[in-house]
Amino acid sequence: MTAKTYGLGFLISSVVAVLIVIAIVVVGEYTKTRGRFLLSALMVEGYFFCSLGPIWVAERRPESMVSRVAIGAAVVALLLLLIGLWGTPNSDAFWKSTAIVTILALVLAFLAVVDSEAGRLSLSVQAKAVGLATLIGCVGIAGGINWPPYWWVFTLAVIAWVTTVTIPAIGYVARRIQRC
Repeated sequence: MTAKTYGLGFLISSVVAVLIVIAIVVVGEYTKTRGRFLLSALMVEGYFFCSLGPIWVAERRPESMVSRVAIGAAVVALLLLLIGLWGTPNSDAFWKSTAIVTILALVLAFLAVVDSEAGRLSLSVQAKAVGLATLIGCVGIAGGINWPPYWWVFTLAVIAWVTTVTIPAIGYVARRIQRC
């Protein structure tokens, strides 16, 4: 698969989601099945959107294992979400594992983009911050931790990651504005 194919898949699933909404409006009735079709289209759209970065990296750097693992995790997350939507399992363990796999897929997609240049991932402060937040979040979900201080630490880790991603972006925009 290529990035262009994934971009096309994203556009097609977006169009399908819009068509489903139009059908719901025209018919004037929202049913559980139509809602599931809409959510399925949105999930597939999300899959293509989140996998676009790792596919691009896989094209650019075929030796990158992170992009391959990210694509695999995204496929597994999509399948679990679709099984959960259509099969409606009532298992707490199923939904916890689905949440963990989905979080890992999203984080791996981010890490794959960071890994677009060789050696950049190991030096990235953003990768370390998101890794810490992911570890704390996944352990908290798996263990069913309801202790508020634990989730405060998780919140601080997420804030640290957002800060480490935002500051370089703001610096880049500021430099671009100064050049103009």
